[in-house]
Amino acid sequence: MRNSLKTAEQKVEVRKGKLKKIYQDRSLYMLVLPSILTIFFFRYLTMPGVLMAFQNFKIFDGIAGSQWVGLDNARKILSQGALKAAVGNTVFLSIGSLVFSFPCPIFLSLLIIEVQNQKFKKVIQTLSYLPHFLSWMAIVGLIQLVFGRDGLINDFRMWLGAEERIMYLAQQKNFVPLILGTGLWQGLGWSTILHLANLSAINPELYEAAEIDGAGYFQRLKYITFPHMMPSIVLQLIFRVGGIFGDNFELIYGLQNPFIDYEVISTIVMKTGVLNGQYSLSVCMSLIMACLSLLLTLGVNWFSKKVTGTGIF
Repeated sequence: MRNSLKTAEQKVEVRKGKLKKIYQDRSLYMLVLPSILTIFFFRYLTMPGVLMAFQNFKIFDGIAGSQWVGLDNARKILSQGALKAAVGNTVFLSIGSLVFSFPCPIFLSLLIIEVQNQKFKKVIQTLSYLPHFLSWMAIVGLIQLVFGRDGLINDFRMWLGAEERIMYLAQQKNFVPLILGTGLWQGLGWSTILHLANLSAINPELYEAAEIDGAGYFQRLKYITFPHMMPSIVLQLIFRVGGIFGDNFELIYGLQNPFIDYEVISTIVMKTGVLNGQYSLSVCMSLIMACLSLLLTLGVNWFSKKVTGTGIF
């Protein structure tokens, strides 16, 4: 009896300690509160909308009054050739972004950390961070300003004596490189923040001891730098691979025009749901891709835990 009372008193004390800690850090929790509310309202409260994937949804009947059709929407989607092409395009863009955009922030971080002039280092970091704060629609406008028929490149060509203007944005072969290059430019600097934090946390004495022992620059990278960076690199890689069915809707939709025939999953979902009013099909598409992304994330996380010992959970 005494042991149970003592255990209950300990639990009460632990609970009071947690509440006291929360009260002491209340200003920090207030900073996090807007993000929590945003996730709650726009992620969790909208979850009942998933039911539309199994209905012939009518906007005036609502979810409660619409007819249930089971997996008919999924069958219709899987039989569409346009969606298969869009999935292929999405995966291709994601793999291209993974191959070209994922390693670049790592290399840039290694270059920045070696800069000794602090003012020059801050200038480099500031210039590389700036594109991240531009909206994708603003970036689309900049692309049209530079590569458009009346853009800066064509103006410069005409000034050099070219006979006609080239419509770069109307050429199919330029679309994918433009998407990948713009994504790299926009996210390169911002993606270095985590890597720079990891590099700054490495004890300088490790490098000094390795240098005394005769280790060269690449040996220090191999045995000191990369082992310290590897956990965060693996976590980022898991999320990137898990999001392989995702795409940059704003950029792709903003650069589409009558001359470009390149659809991805998000543009198909938008055109099916918003433009054609087939809300059930668009929700079903999103649900299928979300389930595939979840399975892919769990699979990659399991493989990473087996191979490197690092995972999301």
